[in-house]
Order: sequence, then C-alpha cells, then structure tokens
Amino acid sequence: MHIGHVWLLVYDRLVSTLNYFIMKKLLFLLVAAFAISFNAFAEVDPYVVDDNAIECTFAQAAEVSACDINAAMLNDFGMPLTDNATAAFKSVNPWGAWAICWIVGGFGIHRHYMGTSKFMWAVYTFTCGGIFGVVTFVDWVVLLVGAIQNDIRSYTNNDRFFMWL
Repeated sequence: MHIGHVWLLVYDRLVSTLNYFIMKKLLFLLVAAFAISFNAFAEVDPYVVDDNAIECTFAQAAEVSACDINAAMLNDFGMPLTDNATAAFKSVNPWGAWAICWIVGGFGIHRHYMGTSKFMWAVYTFTCGGIFGVVTFVDWVVLLVGAIQNDIRSYTNNDRFFMWL
C-alpha cells in the first residue's frame, strides 16, 4: 500500500471520529436545551383577567372626542390632526432608516419605514433586492450621508423606485 493511501485512511478515520464527537455534543446540547425549556414552564401560574379592575378602569376614564384631540394638538404642538394622522405624528429617524436599510434593505423595509407606497417591498423583493442589490446599496449610501447630515426629508414619503432621483 502506498504511503499516501495510509495517510488518507488515517485522515478519513480521524474526520469520522471527530464528526461523531461533534454530533454527540450537539445532540447532548439539544436534549439539555429541551429539558431546560420544558422545566422552565412547569410551575407557571395561569394568566388571570380581573374583569372588575377592567370595568373600574373604564368607569373612571373620561370620554374624549376627535375635536378635543385636535384642539389639544393645536394648543400643544401647533399642528392640527389631518386625515392621515400618521403623517402628522411620524418623524423618521435617519439613523433608524439607515440601520433598517443595512439589515433588511434587500426587502425594501426601510422604504416602508420612510413612508413610501405599500407595495415597494414587493418591488425590492422581486427585483432581487432592488436590481440585484444595486438600488439597496445606493439607498444605504444615501441614507448614511443623510443620517450624518441629519436630513432625509427628501427621501421620506417618496413613492419613486429610485428615491434619490
């Protein structure tokens, strides 16, 4: 037998032995995790809803109309409520938009966060992350620059596929 064949047999035996021990450890860890998780919920008290406390809360609450909320918004913040209430309240955090683009930008979720059309995520997803990731990468760079300058107003509520154009 050739010396290369001997080394190949020794290597093969060593690898199969190591794989056996690794699989054995993984099986042990899996069983241990299952046992710990099963035991963690063994003595949990069931959740109980106190109907009297809920009724008491509703009885003490004051009824408010939309006109009262609109007046309070006008007095406190200087802006009345609009039909699209999220447009009046929503302020997009530039660093949050950049982080979302960095993590799941290929699915266009950062565009949804910034107020684009409802189906922009589908356009990003079905074009493999915005033309194979090119659009997502440019979005990432543009949002990084906008986050550093703390101004991404031109990209919010933007329904165009290429938000930077």
